[in-house]
Amino acid sequence: MKISLLTLSICGLLTYGFAAPLDDSANARILKYDFKNTGIDGYDFSFETSDGIERKESAELKDIGTDTKALTVDGFSTWIAPDGVKYTVNYIANEKGYQPWGAHLPNHERPT
Repeated sequence: MKISLLTLSICGLLTYGFAAPLDDSANARILKYDFKNTGIDGYDFSFETSDGIERKESAELKDIGTDTKALTVDGFSTWIAPDGVKYTVNYIANEKGYQPWGAHLPNHERPT
């Protein structure tokens, strides 16, 4: 199964899009931003904003035992909901698909 970088980016944007910021999100500032592009072999990035959003993700091109290599992505998104509760969604995206988990989700343990 081939997972394109576009598919993984869309999954990441959906995860980020569901993150509900605090009321002052219109004035949020980027506190930290790091990005390392390792070419076709993967990437690492992270950011934090002043309204409580944090995201970190890394990807690596792996040999999955077939003629095709697969990009494996591992990361998390954290945000503070309007009610003040902090949520974190961890995820893996690989040849098995997009696999999220978190304390507030029915599947709250890391997949094996």
